[in-house]
Amino acid sequence: MTHTPDNASPACPVCRSAQTRLFFQQLDVPCQDGFIWPTRQAAIVAPRGDIHLTYCAACSHIFNPSFDPSKFVFDATYNISLHHSPTYRTFIDKLTQGLVDRHDLHGKTVLEIGCGKADFLKGITIPYGNRGIGFDPTFVEDNLTDDERKAIGVHKRFYTCNDQDQVADFLTFRSMLQYVTRPREFLDCFRGSVAKPNGVIYAEVPNSAHTFEQLCIWNIVYEHGCFYSKWSLAKLFEEMGYPVQDCFACFVEDQNLGVEAGVTKSVRQFQIDAVAVAAFGQTIQRFVAEHQRKTAEWRNVLDSLLTAGKRVAMWGAGARAISFCCLFDITDTQVPYVVDINPYRQGKFLPRTLQKVVAPEHLLTDRPDVIIITNSGYAPEIRAQIATMGVRCETMVM
Repeated sequence: MTHTPDNASPACPVCRSAQTRLFFQQLDVPCQDGFIWPTRQAAIVAPRGDIHLTYCAACSHIFNPSFDPSKFVFDATYNISLHHSPTYRTFIDKLTQGLVDRHDLHGKTVLEIGCGKADFLKGITIPYGNRGIGFDPTFVEDNLTDDERKAIGVHKRFYTCNDQDQVADFLTFRSMLQYVTRPREFLDCFRGSVAKPNGVIYAEVPNSAHTFEQLCIWNIVYEHGCFYSKWSLAKLFEEMGYPVQDCFACFVEDQNLGVEAGVTKSVRQFQIDAVAVAAFGQTIQRFVAEHQRKTAEWRNVLDSLLTAGKRVAMWGAGARAISFCCLFDITDTQVPYVVDINPYRQGKFLPRTLQKVVAPEHLLTDRPDVIIITNSGYAPEIRAQIATMGVRCETMVM
């Protein structure tokens, strides 16, 4: 952990402070987890990059100065949709209803930047008589019915500053800020797209507290170019002139952070907790040792399973599976496949370690002794599905 990238001690992209320091690195890791490769050969030569996590003591933001989004593939085959999961749909339904109730989203215009396959955009527009506008190069036309197209229009490209003529009462972007290397410029770019004076912005990002305080070390992947804390996320919006109405942990185990902000100043402004920021800094100082401890624990578990001749599978072919397999250099002979309920991932291969992604039904003909569940938030749902299928095996949760 002693390597220093060429651009050592870069300024924080959120608060511009020079109080930054490198604290963790992983080299030569797969660049993407939203794009699973169609063939083994493509997975072998998939782009790789380096992670140099850098911490800002001023606002608690964590970022990778080596992050390069030009390495990514963003097309119709990119698919990180979680809407196939009942656990995730329950969260989205509750989130959507709360946003609609708090901001009276009825008969309004909703703009979603990075709308993916438009699942969230459909849910927050169609039932409430709203008009939807989306931007995303990975969108697939078949995701909208003819009736839905009457209310929703999606541009199959990235949003740019030239699109500010698309004015909305409610603007949102979810699971997107972690890809943005210049977040201040990004927030400034869509300023004209938020209706004044009562327009509202909702953003959502992975929660750094979940990764670094709860030691979900498998969340550290190249595609997460940065990690926001509650304080750095709120500070970003406040400094860019969007007064924060609320900033809160959400989803199971507080895995995500949501922020709601307006476009006009109000008496209520989010206050940075300096004591909490300092405590988080102490967590970061301990992180490398804790990462090594947890890695050693799982290395022992894997060695024991494989030495005993156990047939091991994994469930959940997202970022955590890729991170786990790469961290331990798990081959596809040791763990041959990963189960995933997203049909658009099935039949494809994880980068570098080459595990094939299969449907749950694969377990009926190729029964494992142990299934490692890659995301603890989905563990009850997955265990219930395994039991319903009649598959008898041990389960472990990363």
